[in-house]
Parts: sequence; structure tokens; C-alpha cells
Amino acid sequence: MIRLRDDQRGIATADLLFATLIFLIISVGFVNMISSEMTKTNTSELGKARMLGERIAETINTVYINGNGYAINITLPTDYAFTARVDNTTRTLIITYNGKTTNMTLIPTNISNVNMTTGQRYIIKNQNGTITFTLY
Repeated sequence: MIRLRDDQRGIATADLLFATLIFLIISVGFVNMISSEMTKTNTSELGKARMLGERIAETINTVYINGNGYAINITLPTDYAFTARVDNTTRTLIITYNGKTTNMTLIPTNISNVNMTTGQRYIIKNQNGTITFTLY
């Protein structure tokens, strides 16, 4: 059996503490890097949902601005699961994706409340200043 003198035991303990500290620093770095990449992915996906919301809001505003009888057909993509809700009381379009929401303000004052889902096709029509949504 090998016996260490007191000085050698102290050096071995210091080396072990130093190695443990280096391991923890490297581990924390990896965890931060992985977390950062996941945040970037979630932000990118929410950005796609925001762009789709801007497209829907632009369509609704265009129908309103062009006056009575104007209509536009819109098909919502099926690439990812989201919901779009038009709220007449706040005049907003609310896009929900992965539990996160983003809001767009709409110009029309009279809008039919509607919940839009992926893969559906809608006719957005101006009927005497009221914006209506019909599935087709």
C-alpha cells in the first residue's frame, strides 16, 4: 500500500479541486450554448408566425380600404400549427404559436370575430363597411 505524506495529500486535493472547477466551467458553457440555440429557434418560429399575421392583417385592411363589395380569398398555410383570432372589441389580430402570442392592430372598426386555423381557406369581404369571413 502506498502512503502519501501530508504535502502530497494536499497537492492531490488541490489538483482534484482544480480539475472539478474546470469541468464545471466547461459544463456551464455548454449548457448556455445549447440554451442560446434553442432561444434562437423559438424566436425564428415566432417570427414566421408574426409574418403570417402581418399578411392576414394586410389582407383585412386592404379589403376595408377598397370599400363595399371588395373581397380577397386567402389560404392559410399548413407548415406549422398556429391560430389567428380577430377580436372586434380591440380591433386586433392575435396570432398564437407554441403558447406565445403576437398582436397586430387592424384599421376596420367593424370586424366579425373569427378564429382562423391552419390549412383553411377564407373569403374576407367588405359588406357595407363590416369585414366578414367565410370559409370556402
